Amino acid sequence: MSSLSTTTPAQLLVVDDEPYLQVLLSRWLRDDGHVCARAGGAADAWAHLQQQAVDLVTLDIRMPGGSGLDLLDKIKETYPDTAVLMVSGEGDMADAIRALTRGAFAFLMKPTERFQLLVQVRNGLERRRLVMENREYVHGLEELVEQRTFAIRQAHEETIHRLVKASLYRDEETGEHIQRTGWYSELLAAAAGWDAAAAEQIRLAAPMHDVGKIGIPDAILRKPGKLTPDETAVMRTHTLVGAKMLAGSTSPVLRMAEEIALRHHERWDGSGYPDGLAGTEIPEAARIVALVDAYDALSHDRVYRQAFSEAKVAELMLEGRGAHFDPRLFDLFLSLLPEMRAIAQAVPDADANSDDEQRSFAPPATERAPPFPLVSPPVHEFRQGAP
Repeated sequence: MSSLSTTTPAQLLVVDDEPYLQVLLSRWLRDDGHVCARAGGAADAWAHLQQQAVDLVTLDIRMPGGSGLDLLDKIKETYPDTAVLMVSGEGDMADAIRALTRGAFAFLMKPTERFQLLVQVRNGLERRRLVMENREYVHGLEELVEQRTFAIRQAHEETIHRLVKASLYRDEETGEHIQRTGWYSELLAAAAGWDAAAAEQIRLAAPMHDVGKIGIPDAILRKPGKLTPDETAVMRTHTLVGAKMLAGSTSPVLRMAEEIALRHHERWDGSGYPDGLAGTEIPEAARIVALVDAYDALSHDRVYRQAFSEAKVAELMLEGRGAHFDPRLFDLFLSLLPEMRAIAQAVPDADANSDDEQRSFAPPATERAPPFPLVSPPVHEFRQGAP
């Protein structure tokens, strides 16, 4: 590629079918400090351009063996940074307009004077330099913005993970469950027609669905037996606590997380909480998380029971289609089971005795009650007595 440096001689090509004009224009340009090559027609000029980077071409319009305007089109398509100055003895205003609209930076009529030629060539080279410098500057800015955006997203995601980690230390869920829920949600959202940016947002927002549990007293959150009706009422406030914790943010991810935290226990038939919303009154993000959260809970081991088989999970969840779960999303979910399984295999529950950094999201082991019976519609596994 040609250098942008003003101290480097420019590489020029004079294209004209009159040998005398080739020599004359080349001498003027070389005397002005440029490196200048010559071509007698379009074919020779194109061959030279393919072999040698050229900063500027002076180009006749009418030549044997090919039109200068056709060569101009090829140059601007293949070598857009090469400046083209049209120089013609037979052109009229229509030719000039055609040349300028097709990419030439100027048009000179023959016979041209030395001063006119040199001024136009200098202007063309300077214009080319500025265009290339501006493009490099814009590219540099884009790279800088991309780097800073990536850094901000990393910091944002780390903040989310730390917030989720704080809530996990007070509950029985594992860090791997939280991660899987995010990936499942992104997969199902994409299948439901969400664009890539929105699907990524739900991957980041979904892990915060139970962050409100940080506000539930240990006596209730860690109670080994069945909760009383009053305790169940307190447990259910984790949706309100979580939404309050996440409220007021300008971040699209946190706004979505607030919506999910508040609504992920609403049910399609209106029997959920906190407000008994039904059908599409429930935000789709919350409907997605409710579904994949139940799937992951049923398909992984708990200290009080082993994981159900995939077939059994599908059977149990089918009872909630149209009652607990959005039927359209549920049908999409069933079609995605192979991909869901692949995510589960990629993010397995870590060994409870591992001291690995991978366990940083896992809460301390706790004593748990025997498994509660599954009812129709299937309950979300918070704990016994707290659907």
